[in-house]
Amino acid sequence: MSLRVRLRVPKQWDRFQVNIDEELQQEELSRTLTEREIDDFNRRNLHSVSELSDHLRLLVFGSDECVTCSEDICAAVEYIVGPQRRWNSSCDEVCEFRRAISRAYLNEWKAFQSVHPSVPERLATRSLPQVFSVPPLQKAQMDLLMQMCPRNAETGDGSISMRLWYLDSAGSRCSTRRRFPFDTAADDAIRLTMSSAREFASMREKTDDTPLIFVFRVKGRNEYIYGSQPLINYRYIRHCVSKRAEIDLVVEPKEATLFAVPLFRPSYPSRTLASPSDADASKSSTSEICLWDLTSKLSIRIVGGFEKLAISASRMKDENVRDSSSLYFAVLVEAYVGTWRCCEPQITGWQLCENAKNSHSLAARVYWKDGGTVTFSIDLSNVPRELKLCFTLVASSTDRIVGARAATAEEVIAAVEENTKKTDDQGHSVFFLGTAATQLFDYAAKMRMGMWRIYLWEGKTRANPIGLNSINPDSNACTFEVEFPCFDKPVFFPSGRPPKRKEEDARRNFADREAALSSYLINNEVEQLRQLKRVLMYDPLVHLSSDDKTILWKYREMLLGQPKAMAKVMSAVNWLMPFDVYEAHCLLRRWSPLAAFDALELLDAHYADLAVREQAVEYIDKMSDYELRGCILQLVQVLKYEPYHYSALARFLLRRSLRSNHIIGHYVFWYLAAEVKNLTICERHGLLLEELIKRSPHRLDYVRQVYVCNELLKCALRVQRAPKKDRVKCLRASLAKVRFPHRFTLALNPSVECCAVDIDECKVMESKKFPLWLAFRNHLDQDEHFFIIFKSGDDLRQDLLTLQLLEFMDSLWKASGLDLHLIPYGCISTGEGVGMIEVVLNSDTIANITRREGGAQAAFNVDPIINWLRQFNHDRGEAERCLWNFVLSVAGYTVATYVLGIGDRHNDNIMLRQDGTLFHIDFGHFLGNFKTKFGIKRETAPFIFTPMYLYAMGGPSSPIFKYFVDVACRAYNALRRHSSALMMLFMLMLSTGIPELQTLEDIEWLRTVLLLNRTDEEASEHYKGLINDALGNFRTLLNDYIHIMVH
Repeated sequence: MSLRVRLRVPKQWDRFQVNIDEELQQEELSRTLTEREIDDFNRRNLHSVSELSDHLRLLVFGSDECVTCSEDICAAVEYIVGPQRRWNSSCDEVCEFRRAISRAYLNEWKAFQSVHPSVPERLATRSLPQVFSVPPLQKAQMDLLMQMCPRNAETGDGSISMRLWYLDSAGSRCSTRRRFPFDTAADDAIRLTMSSAREFASMREKTDDTPLIFVFRVKGRNEYIYGSQPLINYRYIRHCVSKRAEIDLVVEPKEATLFAVPLFRPSYPSRTLASPSDADASKSSTSEICLWDLTSKLSIRIVGGFEKLAISASRMKDENVRDSSSLYFAVLVEAYVGTWRCCEPQITGWQLCENAKNSHSLAARVYWKDGGTVTFSIDLSNVPRELKLCFTLVASSTDRIVGARAATAEEVIAAVEENTKKTDDQGHSVFFLGTAATQLFDYAAKMRMGMWRIYLWEGKTRANPIGLNSINPDSNACTFEVEFPCFDKPVFFPSGRPPKRKEEDARRNFADREAALSSYLINNEVEQLRQLKRVLMYDPLVHLSSDDKTILWKYREMLLGQPKAMAKVMSAVNWLMPFDVYEAHCLLRRWSPLAAFDALELLDAHYADLAVREQAVEYIDKMSDYELRGCILQLVQVLKYEPYHYSALARFLLRRSLRSNHIIGHYVFWYLAAEVKNLTICERHGLLLEELIKRSPHRLDYVRQVYVCNELLKCALRVQRAPKKDRVKCLRASLAKVRFPHRFTLALNPSVECCAVDIDECKVMESKKFPLWLAFRNHLDQDEHFFIIFKSGDDLRQDLLTLQLLEFMDSLWKASGLDLHLIPYGCISTGEGVGMIEVVLNSDTIANITRREGGAQAAFNVDPIINWLRQFNHDRGEAERCLWNFVLSVAGYTVATYVLGIGDRHNDNIMLRQDGTLFHIDFGHFLGNFKTKFGIKRETAPFIFTPMYLYAMGGPSSPIFKYFVDVACRAYNALRRHSSALMMLFMLMLSTGIPELQTLEDIEWLRTVLLLNRTDEEASEHYKGLINDALGNFRTLLNDYIHIMVH
């Protein structure tokens, strides 16, 4: 690499004044806070790691026979999910979920057995060798790959060169080379290989006794290549071709019966709701009342309770409450359909607590004799099945109760949420103490009647309509009683076409809506159609106005041919008009099919209607495993938006997990298991895990994976408590005591089977929470190691989401003809604050690279990167590839980190591989949440692009730098064209609890940085300006300097 161009960047940053001592003190304070977090994590986890029972121990360390008996399965469920008493409420809904899911499975199994009576269940549900395929090449991707591989001499098409490994007649491992065109089917390549090569004669002879089928296996991986797909459509082969890497495959025999015996894969095919075409169900039987026949308003009565309510001393101090006996309580009640509050909120009268203890905690009894009834403005006969009631316990003290008594529910909400009302010596006039939520209709579509006990979740915020309606399993949970409307017979929610009067109500309602249109839209069809066109162009974050909804609903029939308009029209439905709801359900069946990825939007919390969500799942089911793998993270999260355990989405996840055990099943299992100790979601996740473990042939492997994770967590906790000088010794001693199964898969990668840990290769990293660098021996190739970083005390959910989005961006760019060499390395969260990260070998941090060039002062030099890369790239070809890897990867990561608003960027979390590929790690801040000090942002550059990077590209006048600018602008514009998809992936993650992703306002960052109303040319000019800003930012160099100094 011979680039030696002198750099001269305008030093606008030379005038920046910095107090280095203050900066170092801030770093020291951060380290102290981290130590406290480590201590807290240790206290919470030290005694909570599950232990293997003697029964399970025999299975984990025994043979690889699949666990089949009910005792084994129950033991596996209890070890992974926990004892049922901790997560299972045994309520009617839970019991019905188990009955329904089991009934669906058994009915399908009986149907299978009637056709294949001789196939036992264990054989029918077996797992086939794992195949990881990718979508067919698009033209832009094909053009990219054609530049990276030799062409076929006859056709001019791309060809693939493989090294094939096999055992000869003497049992020695040998290899040979073969070349095939891109479009050669895998089975054809295998057949041609086995029939024409004399090297495989000895293997063919072995098929005489036992019928065998030969397949290709990726060397060192439990990943296979066979079937009718073209070779270039297998993940491993395409990756190797795109990276110019060697393709190593093992020729492996498999028993023919493995592929010949029919497979059984359950589909759990029951529907949640009846089809809109069902007969009129409004005619009630003599034993039930149809909802549509009721005439009263929606009304409930808060009875009271709250005996176990506790307020901490710190909370009382925050709210300036000196005497707990002087507290008054009220309950705020809101009615929601999805995220839409469908009527004005209501609040009970204020009630003084009884028998309160005047201490640091509060034990209260609060009952309403009068004033506990709340009545909403909506007719009970019009409420949708998905209506949710949200309760918030509100408190006020005696000295502030006068104002609170006179306040409406809206004014109470405003008073609490307006923090400016709080001063140094005065708490809030009113404050929230806890929340609860429940559906008006139960899982069986029966309306709740009479007295119900509601479980309170303590908290400082108002009830969240997108939260789960879960029962608090804590035995000390606070409860209160609510009386729902009572009738002399059960009330059921009807299906089918509503009665004529409901249709007339809907028409009158729409006529009123039309009459209320803005003046420029009334009776002006041309202007209405213009507005309709504008509305259809809105991104997912735009809140539809009443005019927008009216116009969408008016022209709904005209939009049936536009699949992407479906979500907008469903947002315009008046869910309090039963006939409009019926019409919406009918439209769903007539609409032009929606693309599977676009259907994800209909699973957002905004769309609560069960039929809409069911239709979305039907579209998503058309995804390939590869496509589904890219959004499983979101699909598991939006389970929290389902009103009931038994849902189309839950059945879909089970169906696809069992159809593709090794890909979808693996990740669904871990995304569920990672949150199974979260009390708000443990019951739903526990039920799905229970069914998955019961039916999956990989259940023993799941137990082994969880066991290995638990043992590694124990090691990590010991290391964190050890003195600094003894940490590596402590780690190796702890690992030596762990008994590993003879073969196991790590949660991080389902295609890698390990057999042991190489203790001498393991170490403790210098990061804040001392992650473990671990080396595992590969079961299939013990000369090869699989390296991971095991983290404890760090929340990896944000990293996981960021890496998923980087992978999504990478696929968008490749589809646009740009390969920007992103490295979305593997990452998995296995529990609260616990997880694994893939090690990217042959790489180092920019901080370490810089440090070797002259310590912290070298952060201000321009040549450390170029000097380091020269050590590994000597000849001309290597140097050129290295340079382009660097240029393209820097372009990719500057755009990606800018768009995602990645914060805390410095030279310790940017790495460089020896082949020139740069990549970012540790994504603890995103969406513009940058680190601050004394209220001032510590990061003022839009992204990291320092003079060091520019120097490696040859300087500001170099054609290479100009190419970098052009590629970065193209990448930026490619993302702008898919802005809605990026927003949607974030929106579906709002239920995760990630601190920096709580509301739609957090996602507004994307709208800001993507310049949605600008042309591509304007956006390119904007991005060029950002590159100049990044180059001239002294703060970036200072941050790098400080990190080298401190670490």
